[in-house]
Amino acid sequence: MQFRRCTSAGVRCLPGGLGRCVVLAAAVAVVSGMGFQPTALGQERKPAAKTNKAGPPPKLEEDLLLHTHDGLQLALTYYPSANSEELQQGKGKKTIPIVLLHGWKQSRNDYKDLAHALQKLGYAVIVPDLRGHGGSTRRKGATRDDTLDAAKLAPAQFSLMVTQDMRTVKDFLWQRNNAGELNIDKLCVVGAEMGASVALNFALLDAVDQERNQVPRPDYKLGRFVKAIVLISPELSFRGLPIRKAAVYPPVQRDISIMILVGKQDAKALAEAKRIHGIFAKSHPEPTGDDKLDRQTLFLGELATSLQGTKLLDPKFNLPAVIADFVNRRLVKSDAAKEWSWRERKFPYE
Repeated sequence: MQFRRCTSAGVRCLPGGLGRCVVLAAAVAVVSGMGFQPTALGQERKPAAKTNKAGPPPKLEEDLLLHTHDGLQLALTYYPSANSEELQQGKGKKTIPIVLLHGWKQSRNDYKDLAHALQKLGYAVIVPDLRGHGGSTRRKGATRDDTLDAAKLAPAQFSLMVTQDMRTVKDFLWQRNNAGELNIDKLCVVGAEMGASVALNFALLDAVDQERNQVPRPDYKLGRFVKAIVLISPELSFRGLPIRKAAVYPPVQRDISIMILVGKQDAKALAEAKRIHGIFAKSHPEPTGDDKLDRQTLFLGELATSLQGTKLLDPKFNLPAVIADFVNRRLVKSDAAKEWSWRERKFPYE
């Protein structure tokens, strides 16, 4: 089986089989080289606007401190869509939210450049510090306050990243959806290493929320909001947080579009990525035809490096464009995306 190089960014691809090619990167590289830019909202691509010599516009970001149900003070940064005019005109309901989840012993600061890049493309970006990391280390208890240290977290705390931290993030998205700033029903989650495990387990939790929903009304939909996931250097099990249960749960395995990115010069990381890809491949047959890239729902991108996790965000790999193109194809251009229109959602805990 022959490999072919798709981009100057170092992504090598294997046509078909377990190494399905991220041709997305090639498309983005070609488009960018012609002076065009990818779009987040599915409009026809237009020539990139000339840069403002006076400097870029001020960055829009909001640092927040939320509280989980078990008392953790959860720090996150919210980057609303850079299309401020559209938000003012009430068009934020078309905005796709993207949650970025960092790796172990890292923080939301590792995603600043990616968050700003995605924000400028029109996405709403939410970046939390998972418990024990960054600004999310203090937990208020009934009798005393605890300080959580990432290096000393017990396995149970990694599970709480899903059931507590991400539940709080979901509540935040719920509020912003009802404020007309974004469409929670087109949610994409990006996770690196530990964050990849949290992302998939959150997708499972989100799907189960809807399975348990007893009210068959669209405005009372409680879950299955996650429609796309990007896994950067994922592992089958990270410190007591395995992903197999999530990966084989039918609504996750079958109905969510998946992109896996890994540095292929690390044999162990590549093997893990391929095994995870194989789990999903059973439910994502490779399409045929001239438009197969627009209908493909599972991708494995092997980058020509030994770097892993958020280190793959090095500008030479152009991951913001790759991720944006994947999201645009799956959450804007696809036939399924037409069914995920904005609705005001009733809060599940009221």
